[in-house]
Amino acid sequence: MFKKKQEEPVISFVTVVPGLEKIDDMKPKPSSKFIPKWWKDIPNNKGSYEKLPNIKSCPSFPDYFSQGYIIPMWADTLIKYHANLKIWSIKCGSNNEYGWEFHPDSQLIDYVTPSFLGKEASTVLKAISPWKIITKPGWSVAQVPLYYHFENKFSVMPGIIHTDMHYDINQQVLVYNENPEKDLEIFIKRGDPFVQYVPFKREDVTHDIRFQNGYDYDLFNLMRTNLSTKFGGNGAYRSLFKKNNKPEI
Repeated sequence: MFKKKQEEPVISFVTVVPGLEKIDDMKPKPSSKFIPKWWKDIPNNKGSYEKLPNIKSCPSFPDYFSQGYIIPMWADTLIKYHANLKIWSIKCGSNNEYGWEFHPDSQLIDYVTPSFLGKEASTVLKAISPWKIITKPGWSVAQVPLYYHFENKFSVMPGIIHTDMHYDINQQVLVYNENPEKDLEIFIKRGDPFVQYVPFKREDVTHDIRFQNGYDYDLFNLMRTNLSTKFGGNGAYRSLFKKNNKPEI
C-alpha cells in the first residue's frame, strides 16, 4: 500500500521557544476560537419570525470572525508608563525573558498622530514574537488588529508580510495614553488574543468600472428576490452561494 502524500500546509506557525508549541494557551488557533464575548452574549433571533433581527443576523460578522488565525499573547505582559519620569517600562514573562522594543517618535509619531477606535496613540512599541510564520510559495499574510475586541489601551498595527520569504512577525503596537501626566498600566494576560493573521495568495487582480448591463440587472434582481422571500437574512444570504443562483445568459 502506498501512503498518500501529505499535502504541504498553506501556513505553518513555528516557535523558537522550546515547549511553547505544546502549551494550549499560547498556541495559534483559528480566529473562530476567539470570538468576542459580547457577540456570544447577543440573543440569537434565528428562526424567530416576529422579533426584529439584530446584528447577529448579519452574515458578514461570522465570516469576519472566522478569517485566518489568532496568535495569543505568549506570556503575562505588563506595560507601564511612569509619568514622573516620562518613561515606559515593560515586563514580559516572570523573568522578563520575552523581548519588547521601542520605536522612537522619529519613526512615526513625529509625522502623524495614529488613532484607532477613536483613541490617539502616544507611542509605538514592538513585540519580539517567539513565533514565526512560513507560508507556501506565493502566499503572504495580512497582519490585522483585533477590531471587534474593542481593546482601548493598545492595538497591533496592520500590515502585509511575505511569509514565503520573510518569517519574522514582530508586531508594531500602538499604545494609547490620553493623559501623559498620569501613570498608565496595561496588563496583557498570557493566552489573551493579541493579533490576527489572514493568509492570502498573491496574484494580480483586474477590475473594470461600468454602468449596469442587462446581465448585471438580472443578477441584482435575483439577489433581491432571494433575500426578500426568506425570513432571516443569514439563511437567505447563504443560499446565494448555491451554484444555480445565477441568471442564465
